[in-house]
Amino acid sequence: MKKISTAIIIGSLFLTGCATTGKITTDSDPAQNFSAYKVFAWAGEKPMVSFGNRDVPAIVQSRVADSIKSYLLSNGYQFTDDVKSADFAVSFTIGTRDGITTNEIPDYFRQSQLDWAWGSVYFPRTRPFPAPTRTVVRNYTEGTLSVDIYDVKTRRPVWHGKGTKNLSRKELSGEQETSAQDVRTILAGFPPN
Repeated sequence: MKKISTAIIIGSLFLTGCATTGKITTDSDPAQNFSAYKVFAWAGEKPMVSFGNRDVPAIVQSRVADSIKSYLLSNGYQFTDDVKSADFAVSFTIGTRDGITTNEIPDYFRQSQLDWAWGSVYFPRTRPFPAPTRTVVRNYTEGTLSVDIYDVKTRRPVWHGKGTKNLSRKELSGEQETSAQDVRTILAGFPPN
């Protein structure tokens, strides 16, 4: 019994880890001196830009902004409200995209029904037709969180981080808070080595 419950716990942790990671990409300006950065500000009055076919709940916007700010503060950067006195400015983008996947899988139940027909033990049938399959259609919503960092003096983008993952219903409605972990994962590449 103990082995079964341990296997269930490990399996659920693995599935939870797969559901939250997603795909992370980062890009940066190789000529930029990131070691000179000490103070940051938001890139505008509203640091968030949204795209896609859904409205981003205000609570999600504030969670992401708070997560970015607290991550940068915990890494030794200072925050200012005056963008002109900052070394770099930060903005972020949240968006969604709906998609559909279709998979054809063998239909083992239908296959078994054909094999169990009357008289098949004594008179095996040869099938001139392929094995039955069924099509599984799945709708999903892919969420994207991008963080952009701009050099204040040159007004040019110097770093970009993006994470994408399939969202659950609770994440879409703002009921489930996963933004802090997602922000930490994306910003782990800032500053680049």
